[in-house]
Amino acid sequence: MNHSFWNLPVMHSRNKSEKIGGAEKVLGYFVGPCFVYMVYTGVAGTYLTQFYTDVLGIGGIFLTMMPLLSKLMSSIISLLIGRIIDKTRTVQGKARPWIFFSGFLVTLCGFLLYAVPKASYAAQIAWVVVSYNLFFSLAFSTYSLSHSLMVPLSTRNTKDRDNLAMLTSMGTSMIPGMLSTIIMPLLIRNVIGVGDSARGAWLTVMGCLSCVAIPAALLEYWFTRERITEENAASPKAPTASFQMQVKACFHDRYWVMVILFTLILHICNGLSSNTMLYYCNWVLASSVQEGASKQILVNMIGQGPLGIGIFALWPLVRKFGKRSVTIVGFLIAAAGALAVFLSGSNLTMVLICLMIKSIGSLPMYVMSAYMAEVIDHVEVQNGFRTDGFTASVISIITTVATGLSQTLLLAGIHAFGYLSPTSTAEVLVQPAAMRHFFSWSFVGVSVFGYLICAVIMMFYRIGRAPKNS
Repeated sequence: MNHSFWNLPVMHSRNKSEKIGGAEKVLGYFVGPCFVYMVYTGVAGTYLTQFYTDVLGIGGIFLTMMPLLSKLMSSIISLLIGRIIDKTRTVQGKARPWIFFSGFLVTLCGFLLYAVPKASYAAQIAWVVVSYNLFFSLAFSTYSLSHSLMVPLSTRNTKDRDNLAMLTSMGTSMIPGMLSTIIMPLLIRNVIGVGDSARGAWLTVMGCLSCVAIPAALLEYWFTRERITEENAASPKAPTASFQMQVKACFHDRYWVMVILFTLILHICNGLSSNTMLYYCNWVLASSVQEGASKQILVNMIGQGPLGIGIFALWPLVRKFGKRSVTIVGFLIAAAGALAVFLSGSNLTMVLICLMIKSIGSLPMYVMSAYMAEVIDHVEVQNGFRTDGFTASVISIITTVATGLSQTLLLAGIHAFGYLSPTSTAEVLVQPAAMRHFFSWSFVGVSVFGYLICAVIMMFYRIGRAPKNS
């Protein structure tokens, strides 16, 4: 990279202290990532699937398999990007420079997702494939890889790192979901609409939303700092490791494998649930897009509200009982809540009450970044070198493949069980019983097993108590 560019005063981190400050926590680890993920959730999450099915009218085997096949290609690219990040050497660190560039990439590629031309079916399919892969394989992979390293590279202070992990996890999961699923249903119902005539409105709204990624990524870049990278760069004997050495070290560390498996399961469950939510609200709790919009707002404001305010209870619980114990108990509660939602059918009151229970139990997902930072340190202690690049690549692969898999599973069900596409937001439809049952399973049924498995995994997680040769 051009070192003179990164030496410009405007490119320096605003954090000068060796200690984590308030501005760094709020702006670098919460506000910045929150708005980047709001773009991701709104532009490339649930509503992209709806754009394909309810606006472009694309379906069948192609749309079912395309997300998963694209994510497999993204996995290969993620490994390459991770290796590039690992080899990056600038005064601003190795991950932060890529956060700087990623905001511009996300904005451009987010716009291309919805700029599908009115042309032949083959031309539209080609545009969808290219734009989809540009966004997920290049733009968002670059951001997610570099962002996932910020907590592990921020400090070696465990308490500070736990705090940052909870802040950034809250910013990248709960808040973007609430904003996009409260605001977007209203926009779709009252402004954007569905059907072929709504193409222009979708492009305008999603194009504007994509632009938010630039200032958000810049905010994260300016208010974060890689203290661990600086520490290693200052040591003339700082050890380096080849890609093969990193792979071997990680897969020989059982705690690293546990956390990766834990992360994969959660991403698949959360991805499937978030992608299915609008269909669940529209066709299980309601019978039209218009009626379902109101249900989505209630599901997010009431049913998932504890995820927003629960962070204030999670931090003291983690400090008193530890991440592991809080995670095990919490996920058992979440599994019970998810099962109760599934059994509630279309009873909105019961669904909301049980979703609140599920949300309270799932709060420990906010410490996922802290677990990852812990296992990277554990691998370093056991082997004498860090595995940031490879670990970030694996996390990015998990994120992208889980997203693709959840979209493929959802679209496969839509294709298999006879989904009826609405021609307007007000059209009343009664989806087939099998279709409504599938939406319920996707929204909460799968999560019951996911939370239980994650709770069991954490029962064997012993970092902090295990001997060094473990």
